[in-house]
Amino acid sequence: MPTTMAFPPVKASRFRAVFEEVSSLPNIAPPPAGVDLSALAAGFSGTGQAKTIRIAEFVLSETDRIHRAEAKAGFDVVPDYYDLDHGLIDTPGTPPTDVIDVTARLRPDGTLDWLPPKGRWRIMRFGYSLVGTMNHPAPLEATGLEVDKYDAAAVQRYMDHYLETYRDAAGQDLMGGKGIRAILTDSIEVGASNWTPGMIDRFRRLRGYDPVPWMPALTGRIVGSRSRSDRFLHDFRRTLAELLASEHYGTVARSAHEHGMIVYGEALEDHRPMLGDDMAMRKFADIPMAAMWAFPRAGGPKPTYLADMKGAASVAHIYGRTFVAAESLTSMLSPWSYGPADLKRMIDLEFASGINRPVIHTSVHVPVEDRKPGLRLSIFGQDFNRNEAWGELARPWMDYIARNALMLQQGRNVADVAYFHGEEAPLTSLFGDGQTTGVPTGHAFDFVNADALMEAVKVDRGELASIGGARYRVLYLGGSSSRMSLAVLRRVASLAEQGAIVVGRRPIGDPGLETDKDLYAGLLGKLWPGRPDTAVGQGRVFNTNDLASVLTDIGVRPDFSYTGAQADSHLPFVHRQSQEADIYFISNQKDRTETIEARFRIAGRIPELWHAETGRSESVSFTIRDGITIIPLTLQADESVNVVFRKETPARQQSAPSRDPVPLATVPGLWNVAFEPGRGAPASVRMALAPLDENDDPAIRYFSGVATYSREIDTPRGWKAGQPLQLDLGEAREIAEISINGRIAGHAWHAPYRVDIGAFMKPGRNRVQVRVANLWVNRLIGDAQPGADKVTWTATPTYRKDAPLRRAGLIGPIRLLGFPLQNSGNVNMDRNAALKASPGRKRVSASETR
Repeated sequence: MPTTMAFPPVKASRFRAVFEEVSSLPNIAPPPAGVDLSALAAGFSGTGQAKTIRIAEFVLSETDRIHRAEAKAGFDVVPDYYDLDHGLIDTPGTPPTDVIDVTARLRPDGTLDWLPPKGRWRIMRFGYSLVGTMNHPAPLEATGLEVDKYDAAAVQRYMDHYLETYRDAAGQDLMGGKGIRAILTDSIEVGASNWTPGMIDRFRRLRGYDPVPWMPALTGRIVGSRSRSDRFLHDFRRTLAELLASEHYGTVARSAHEHGMIVYGEALEDHRPMLGDDMAMRKFADIPMAAMWAFPRAGGPKPTYLADMKGAASVAHIYGRTFVAAESLTSMLSPWSYGPADLKRMIDLEFASGINRPVIHTSVHVPVEDRKPGLRLSIFGQDFNRNEAWGELARPWMDYIARNALMLQQGRNVADVAYFHGEEAPLTSLFGDGQTTGVPTGHAFDFVNADALMEAVKVDRGELASIGGARYRVLYLGGSSSRMSLAVLRRVASLAEQGAIVVGRRPIGDPGLETDKDLYAGLLGKLWPGRPDTAVGQGRVFNTNDLASVLTDIGVRPDFSYTGAQADSHLPFVHRQSQEADIYFISNQKDRTETIEARFRIAGRIPELWHAETGRSESVSFTIRDGITIIPLTLQADESVNVVFRKETPARQQSAPSRDPVPLATVPGLWNVAFEPGRGAPASVRMALAPLDENDDPAIRYFSGVATYSREIDTPRGWKAGQPLQLDLGEAREIAEISINGRIAGHAWHAPYRVDIGAFMKPGRNRVQVRVANLWVNRLIGDAQPGADKVTWTATPTYRKDAPLRRAGLIGPIRLLGFPLQNSGNVNMDRNAALKASPGRKRVSASETR
């Protein structure tokens, strides 16, 4: 790939080019200790740093060139195009009027029949060729050249052929209404391309002027001036981005709908792998979709994925889509490495970011029974399928996800701020390396791109209202909006005149080439005349980036806030509102307890805590003061809760009994332990509770699967039948299923590993059984030991023999916990009450949500 670098004139006898090393691996969480990295060969051709660089040509020229011309012309991509030309003066170039199109004078044999006017002329011939990018990953018979994504007709032909192959395989009756009901466009990762046969005509249609006189700029030559060439190249890239959205994503959706199918639509996912507006790419999807990879606790998630999730959710809210999906929990080089307790904070962050339909990546089909854990998607994926060591006990984890997802599909999202992020970069690049700035804590926001601003929002009763039902109190100009096209500037002015409140600094200019400078200057003077606060029609424009102060000035208090937490607390939230209920989902993302005084911008309704782990709810103490409901709230490490306001009340306060359990008895002694057969462990042993991975017997130490612990225990003195009674397991890795007297009482899969068994216990002696499933990791390590009698089968290497073992089994200590008698008012989660909040939705039974 050629690269042009412009710099101020320098005279020297020697020049040196320095190339920095860049890893060929994606920037993700590091693999667990002990992973066999030879598996990289299955996923990447390179394994680290580039050792040599081949340079075919290096040219120094005294002729001014466009800086980073290849990237600006779409041959490559950079994170921020506005940031490229700092320090370069605006040098003049060839006037566009001196560029003559002689295409008509070309003969069929390619020779030019043209007598140039007097003077010196440079003749440039433009052509195009295939990029050569192949689709991947795909089986050999389905591999070929990528389709031209800027040409709707080409995309339509591709979709017709693609869907026809499925119709031939599945049959007409299994396409659409039943059978294959959806297609998913994954994150687009094919790299840069910058031409399509109809490009010139499409440019003229979208930009309103002829690109031909400016086309020498695509080769790096300055036309007009450096700044004017950059403006043309901005228009060129913008045209490519718009064509990608309309011609590719729009056609894919239209074709799917013609076949009775819906579309899950991802976009760019990570930074800027190619030109495109990630919100525009998803507006055609029935279910906008993002991506969220697994991340380490210490490092946190990559900002690019937070922006991607917020972008997908924003599209859904603006255009009225009920569901927001995410490629969820994707990992790399972490074979069978996670349990539900590890993943909980990650899926909770997805929910708090607006996701309400997680799609776990991946569930690889394993067609045989005798090779476990079996196949995986190269070095990628969460390995969640029927062969997962804890798969048999996965239902409580699935129920947890389903219940939260159902709650967050009710009503509409509540957000105070419509965040216009500009027209230059996709969200995943603009916020790819840092958090979104400008929006104060406690106020939710949605991103709004140029498309949405132009076509999907209007002013209604002093608020911005979208065609999909979203409402916003202010329009905030952030991101790259310091440069704003005339069309968008006129739209901002129109919205302000109709009553919108606009917050943001005065733009410095139009990044495009063809604009009415006088009109542009007049609009700037009208909206930003130099005062901090300007009345424009029925609305106001605040010339500031201090959104918090403006929200305070106009009387918009935080929707959710809290006091009492530790200094670095992280409690993200999302708020859904329907005619019958307000639902706040709150997640503690820290590995510690947070005790807070939570404040909600709602009054006149009784708050309840709804727990997705159990499907049960409980009352909570509250005080209503000045339109704010205040709740004392304790969230354990990684705990989340739905705070639901649905029942009206005239009361200003309420005191609920304490829900803190008190110890009643301990359960010491030995347990009978039976091990899942065929996993290399003895059939059964009698043993005291301790981590299996610390056992002296290698057959137990390396065990992976379900271990069943059983014994009899006595109810504590003074306990009466029907009273609440919790069984505290201490620690159980990874999922525990508790049965009392032959009946399943519940499951424990994260700290504090407690289950209410009161309804299943009888006074005196009771039979307790605890089935505990752990990870495959220990057995995979065991099979890597010299001379091991192997139990597992995998297609690629997993763990080295010296890898650290994972904690496993029922670890304890076991306790029985009780409650004061008055604290027995838990009730079942009322799913149907929540479903009434969304008119036209069908009721969903418990079985359907699992």
